Amino acid sequence: MAFYRIKEAAEKVGVQPHVLRFWESQFPSLKPQKTSRGQRLYSDDDVENFLKIKHLLYDQGFSIPGAKKALKEEKIANRSPISAGGAAGSSAEDTMSREMLRDMLGELRRLREFARDV
Repeated sequence: MAFYRIKEAAEKVGVQPHVLRFWESQFPSLKPQKTSRGQRLYSDDDVENFLKIKHLLYDQGFSIPGAKKALKEEKIANRSPISAGGAAGSSAEDTMSREMLRDMLGELRRLREFARDV
């Protein structure tokens, strides 16, 4: 698993480092590891979470409270299994399918980066 310092993580997300620090203060789930000197180290998962937040705030136009709510709902939706009794093509199933596809694509990106580093 790769770890990135704040400048590298900010470049991957496409924001300034102070934005990541601000988001950490607003989203309690963002808890990067820290070195003995207190420098933040971000994992690939941290970067993915920052990208989700950026998408919600910048692309979807959510407020900070709205983005928190959307992430919480996504987490709850990802924990509950897809109902087999629902109508084909229902909105909930479509959302889950898109989320699963996005997760698989993220995992594929991580595997490509890993293979490139080997």
